[in-house]
Amino acid sequence: MLKNDHKASIYTSKNLDKPMNIITTPIDGLKIKLNKVIGDKRGHLYEIAPGGNDNALIQGKIGNIYCATATKKGIARGGHYHHELIEFFYTLTGTVLWLFKDFRKDSKTFNKTYSVISGEKIQNINLNPEGVNAYYISESVAQILVPTGVYHIFYSLTDKKVTVLAITNLPHDN
Repeated sequence: MLKNDHKASIYTSKNLDKPMNIITTPIDGLKIKLNKVIGDKRGHLYEIAPGGNDNALIQGKIGNIYCATATKKGIARGGHYHHELIEFFYTLTGTVLWLFKDFRKDSKTFNKTYSVISGEKIQNINLNPEGVNAYYISESVAQILVPTGVYHIFYSLTDKKVTVLAITNLPHDN
């Protein structure tokens, strides 16, 4: 398990000055933008990329859009990094623990780790699963920008099927 260099915090739409606030992380280039959510008991409308190609993180660089799923609690998906590809992730259903580690040897944040819990708000969530301090983002769709050279993996924290939407700056290089 990756060690996290940050203390646990909770971000909700109630304690943000702006609904599309950008959270800085201890890893250079890894950014989290909290997008607006409008909803009631009938359902929700999530803004995925406010401004489209003019979105502050996407900046007109859409190469591919795809989804990844995890079918039950504890399932890990991802577990890699890219040499040229930049990815933007959104947890649409379920709740996940994201882990990140900077593998870029020339980066000022080389070897730093970071984790965040995102997705649907659930009661009694363990904010410190397996000893990992993680930021917990609830009541917002987190747009997570993962730069090249940053290892990323997500773990499902619930038995509900997890769906993660990804947008890349280039066609996917699997």
